[in-house]
Amino acid sequence: MNSKRLKFFTAGFALLLAAQVLLPGRSSAAKVMEQLPKPEWSYTLPDGITFWGTIDTLQSKNRMFIPLVKTVTVSPSKTKSSGMLYASIDRINGSANWVYDYSDMANDKPFTANGFYSASNGYSYFYKMWGGKPYDLTVVDPNGKRKWTKTITGSYSPVVLDNGNIVIRTLVSGNGASRGITEYSQDGKQVRKLKLTGKWASGVIDVLPNGYVVHKELDTNRVSVYRSLDALTKPLAAYTAPKAVKYPDFQVYPLRGGSFLIKMSSSDTWLLFGYDANGTKKWVRPVNKMDRINTTGNNYLIQSDNVYKLYSKDNQLLGKQQIGEAGDREWYCRITPSGEITVEKQYQWQERPAVVDPETFEGDIAKEDFYVLDPANLQIKYHLSTSWHDYETGHNYIYAGDGELYITRSYAPKTITKYMLK
Repeated sequence: MNSKRLKFFTAGFALLLAAQVLLPGRSSAAKVMEQLPKPEWSYTLPDGITFWGTIDTLQSKNRMFIPLVKTVTVSPSKTKSSGMLYASIDRINGSANWVYDYSDMANDKPFTANGFYSASNGYSYFYKMWGGKPYDLTVVDPNGKRKWTKTITGSYSPVVLDNGNIVIRTLVSGNGASRGITEYSQDGKQVRKLKLTGKWASGVIDVLPNGYVVHKELDTNRVSVYRSLDALTKPLAAYTAPKAVKYPDFQVYPLRGGSFLIKMSSSDTWLLFGYDANGTKKWVRPVNKMDRINTTGNNYLIQSDNVYKLYSKDNQLLGKQQIGEAGDREWYCRITPSGEITVEKQYQWQERPAVVDPETFEGDIAKEDFYVLDPANLQIKYHLSTSWHDYETGHNYIYAGDGELYITRSYAPKTITKYMLK
């Protein structure tokens, strides 16, 4: 890299860190920091492996779990790839990293269903379909060692509970329609095995990470929420859509402490209901068709294009934030594993100089903006604004909370670097 390009790279990686207090209708001046701090560490993957789908990054207290892609050479003119592996990275110092590879390059079929999960205690879980409905469910300990594998014959993906247990929902064959629910502890012991009949045999059954059970009864336009798999006799709360509402769909969002939200949506009606931990309906709010609902801790976020509004579990406005110009829908927002809110936009191509000197022009320039919003009040905690040459633009920003940021390149990324924002 020549000195001129290195100089631009250093300047281009400068960022704006905004510590901005935002209450409804009021914000403070931004505090600017001109460059990223010195990296804490970097980790490069083994040959033939790249990061993939960092949007699906999971984390425990001490580790990151990130999907990977492996590419092998089959012949001089042919390669084969698999996404059935993931990296576990030590967040503290980037050491003790490992890759778990559950691919079978010779026998895996294209688009074989698979997925991986992690629990807060550092254990990881993955499933892999091996034809038809049966699949293998495997649990791996924090050191990357396989603990146990079970063959599951149902058609549902597993659910990892907040306590680390795994719930499997299955269809049960035989006389009479029924549903099966099996829960395993982290060490592979069966905690419970239920066979649900009658009303449970129809509709949709979901088990939420906090242990709540949701039953959507499609024939009655009703949704019921139960406190746990041990309390399926009487619902904690139930809501039936008015007869005038045709083909409603329901989504249940758990909040910390037992409160929860129910969203009802149909072709012309969109409502959000708030319930306390006792199952009492406390409030109702109309929402728009295109609004996105997310929860973080005890609060919930409504995203309307690029306008964000944060409400408490009691439906009180805690903060409002607009990122970018009014109506700009190209910003991407997500709730990170740490519970904080990030908003980003990449590939914002900048205007070329009026006169381009072919001897000095090094290519088009794009800007990337990355925000971290406080999940308590939508304060802007950090705002990174970076400029890149066209061959350098495109990055994955993985935010883990408390200023802990990981960055990889978007195109064939092999290296991940940790920064501590201050």
